[in-house]
Amino acid sequence: MKKILIGTTALLAAGAFVSTAQASDPIKLQLGGYMEYWVAGASQDGDYKDRVAVNNFDVAGESEVHFKGSTTLDNGMKISVQVELEAGSNNNDVGGQNDVIDESYMTLEGKYGKAIIGSENDVAYLMQVDAPEASEMGGAYASSEGDMFTYLPSGVNVLDTKLNGLSDQNKISYFTPKFYGLQGGVSYTPSNNGSGDDTFRGAVSGTSLDGAATSEDILKRAGLDDAWSFGLSYANTFSGVGVKATAGYIVIDDATASRVTPALHNQDTEIQEFAGGLAVSYQGFTVGGGAKRRIANANTVYAATDGVAWNAGVMYAEGPYKVSLNYLNSSVVAARGVAGEDEVDAWRVGASYTMGPGVILFGQVAYLDSSDELATVKTDNEGAFGGVVGLHLNF
Repeated sequence: MKKILIGTTALLAAGAFVSTAQASDPIKLQLGGYMEYWVAGASQDGDYKDRVAVNNFDVAGESEVHFKGSTTLDNGMKISVQVELEAGSNNNDVGGQNDVIDESYMTLEGKYGKAIIGSENDVAYLMQVDAPEASEMGGAYASSEGDMFTYLPSGVNVLDTKLNGLSDQNKISYFTPKFYGLQGGVSYTPSNNGSGDDTFRGAVSGTSLDGAATSEDILKRAGLDDAWSFGLSYANTFSGVGVKATAGYIVIDDATASRVTPALHNQDTEIQEFAGGLAVSYQGFTVGGGAKRRIANANTVYAATDGVAWNAGVMYAEGPYKVSLNYLNSSVVAARGVAGEDEVDAWRVGASYTMGPGVILFGQVAYLDSSDELATVKTDNEGAFGGVVGLHLNF
């Protein structure tokens, strides 16, 4: 499979350069990106509302400057480049530091499909369908930047429905041409340093008010020997009814445990993720949802992230207005051999209003119920409410 993927990418690249004809115009970079800031407040459950470490009000944001350009060769091959520069508005990272560059990759696209080489998400993530969400704060995430502004106890392991285990690691991806609405894709992420391991690059998302790391963040910072991602999507319209369905699979060879524990060198250190999603739209309404199952082998350092997450939602869009309601559930094994699971339930109502070109006012209110199965003392956060209002600018 590795040889097939690399060979396909090589053919696409060769198609761009074999012809003696040159592109009519060289690549010229253009500026783009976005900036958003929001204010968030929360009313925590009794166990947390009086804690000094829990902030019930926050101002947060996220900004990126994008450098992108493309050219089309005379043989029809389109070549594009995109570099995303972090603009310093979010310090919710490890040690309070951000990556300077978020993503950086090139794209080669022609009649035989599209290849992406560099630091970009994998095919399963890029194709995935989840519950619709109007505020752009995210309906697929149990804990992400600004999305879960109510306090998530540090002992509660949690999953997102997104297949985001591979993050923006350097990889090779290939998407097939679309055939009657059907498209497939595959990504390969190799180990690429002398020790045979690689380190995920990705921010600790945590929460906007407490900054706690979650099991998703830990996975992004882990080691790997190599990983594969597969995606399949179908999109079509029937008598005005839009349908989109996706399926994805990721398999990761976790190198962290075997690197730290020599006895595990010849043991199974595999992590697998399966996900599916479906969305149906008609006359402004969109109904959809998604689900993910993570299987983390007991020999990996992620055994405690084994679990299931799913979401469902409905959104209505009319002109510049959008409103949505969605629900997410995460259920993660508390520990091997221990009955019960860490549970997170989140309800969200989101809305947005496009005030003008590239200017979007958004808001979200949420309810959180979380419980830690292993806690010797109560660490649940039941009945926590939160809200956020912000402004998103595209440029």
